[in-house]
Amino acid sequence: MIRKLFQTSLFFIALMIFTGCEDYLNIPPVAEISEEQVFGTYESFQGFQDKLIRNLVDYNRHGARVTHSIGGEALSPSGQSVYNGNIGNYYYLLTNRGIYAIAELEAFKAGLYSHMWENCRIANLCLEKLESGLLVEATQNQRDWLRGQALFFRAYYHYEFVRSFGTIPYVDTVFSAEDQNMKRHWTYEKNGTTYKDVQAVFERIVEDLDEASELLPDVWPSPNINWGRPTSVAALGFKAKALQFSASPLFNEQATGVLEYNQELLDRCAVACQEAIDLAISLKGTQPAGMPEVNADGLTEFADFRTVFATFDGTQPGTPEVLFHRPVDIYGANVVRQSEARNYSVRQLTGQKAAQGSQMYLDKFEMKDGSRYQLAYDTDPVRRWDDRDNRFDFTFYVHGDVIDDITLDLSTAQLTADGALNSNAIRKFMEDGVTKNNVGEATYSTPLLRLADIYLTYAEAVFESTGSYTVVPAGLKLSAEDAVNVVRRRAGQPDVADVLAFYDGNAQPGSCELDSDPAFRLLYRNERAVELAYEGVYWFDIRRWKRAHLKDGVQITALNFDLVGDTQEIDNATVKRVDKQGFVFKDAHYWMLFETSLTRFTYDWEQNPGW
Repeated sequence: MIRKLFQTSLFFIALMIFTGCEDYLNIPPVAEISEEQVFGTYESFQGFQDKLIRNLVDYNRHGARVTHSIGGEALSPSGQSVYNGNIGNYYYLLTNRGIYAIAELEAFKAGLYSHMWENCRIANLCLEKLESGLLVEATQNQRDWLRGQALFFRAYYHYEFVRSFGTIPYVDTVFSAEDQNMKRHWTYEKNGTTYKDVQAVFERIVEDLDEASELLPDVWPSPNINWGRPTSVAALGFKAKALQFSASPLFNEQATGVLEYNQELLDRCAVACQEAIDLAISLKGTQPAGMPEVNADGLTEFADFRTVFATFDGTQPGTPEVLFHRPVDIYGANVVRQSEARNYSVRQLTGQKAAQGSQMYLDKFEMKDGSRYQLAYDTDPVRRWDDRDNRFDFTFYVHGDVIDDITLDLSTAQLTADGALNSNAIRKFMEDGVTKNNVGEATYSTPLLRLADIYLTYAEAVFESTGSYTVVPAGLKLSAEDAVNVVRRRAGQPDVADVLAFYDGNAQPGSCELDSDPAFRLLYRNERAVELAYEGVYWFDIRRWKRAHLKDGVQITALNFDLVGDTQEIDNATVKRVDKQGFVFKDAHYWMLFETSLTRFTYDWEQNPGW
């Protein structure tokens, strides 16, 4: 299994060389470091480039009390990103606690907003230096890997930015003080088609990822040093995701004025998904020694699924299903009692108060027979928690669960004493048995892209393009139904054909669903919410579908109950749902706001509407 990557990686070369040199080669004379020393060998060049890995944002580890579960899927105390995201206070997310802001500690200094342009400059500088002739000690493979990584990260950081903030320039050169082409609105001609604004940005992203996929290795050599670097599969996967966003109603409307899916982009998305799936499956058996093997579909077996997110023995979380994530370098007490404790879980388990799942999000997890959860089950001690999709127990701890030496009390009285808001603890990122009293060398990492997401992205693209969940488009290998079944079967849930009737005209109350939605649309979107829960996906999904405003004013609820006497037995007569917080989502919330200084940078960089 992979050991602590950042302790052995060439990444530290960059830190040693460039500590304090924030101008990226505007090196003070006293440093006595030449460009030849930095870019002359593969090892030193890679060390400089690895700052692009360090600047990655983990959606649940960016900083104190910062997670990106801001679409109503969680509840948290005030002063945390979840609370402020739920009430629509995006300025707080930009400037205080959010994945867009610089956090208090240098270790988490990687806000998507704050470091976007720095990351683009580093990537473009690497591409420029590769053409300069400075690199003399490198094989052709190493040169390809360096170029592939620079292209990948340039595309990736634009992808992260555009899907939150909307149309931006595509920065593909190293700017000087005299030449800074930052025109926000633009068009791009390609294969006889004119792409505008956000779709122009996504086209440039796709082109960079296409080239990166040809240059990057399928599997990196020396995994103890290279685990976590982007691969050809990751490049193809993000190409598919870029096309998914570009095709989705919100982004298509911004670029073309038409609030519906773009079929041409959906068809290209499906092809890109198939390419990523085929390559991932072909690599079965190439994982590092000690890492769980994937199944025939390229997914981690459910028995090993926790390793995707968390470990206990000082090894990197992740399996080949994880196409990309930010490697971790902190293990044990600081993770369990601080990083994780301040984002998810409850005081009894980790020692601090944080976010819990909202009750409406728990409702998305089906029953074992594939039927949808009903409010009447709240008072049924079996159906409430036990008779659920296996991913429910995987994702949440509930009242009475025993973790090491702790038995959770999630009654109303104890929630009040602990400052908790709902009767669950998010378990997904905790290895079994980990508590504040049993920290071991535990750690966790949020996947930034998983193969399961690619299967579900494929299902969406094929269904929304063809209108059929059973057809296999020409040149492809799966129907939309087939792709969803791959993910459901891993979890032990019944196939689509056996459960689709449960979704017909059965939209979830207080959700972004409509009774008029086709049953398969309700199902695949619900499947995304369940499979990718708390991985920073849901907010992006309900925005790109332009459905998030349907939840505006909806109360986010918790499940409260009292106990029988001095026992830990739930008094089912007292079980009730309680309104905890109103969810706010106006039209302005479809786009993050820009910092004022950026809107004054160039004449056409207007603030996003409503801000």
